Amino acid sequence: MKQYEERLVRLETQLAFQDDLLEQLNQQLVLQNRDTRLLQQQLQLLSSRFKELQQNTDNSGQQPSAADERPPHY
Repeated sequence: MKQYEERLVRLETQLAFQDDLLEQLNQQLVLQNRDTRLLQQQLQLLSSRFKELQQNTDNSGQQPSAADERPPHY
């Protein structure tokens, strides 16, 4: 009978650790989803800004200034 009690205690302990780990993983997933949404919003803003700058350059017929060009090491 004692061996069953010990086994039950081990299983309950293991279950408690697994529950804790599952909660930690869930919290990490929530944080990653939040970060992903933020990055997607930033990418959308940058994409919109880039398209706007491209249209302004195309409509004005001006060449990009030296400040807009890539440095020679690129």
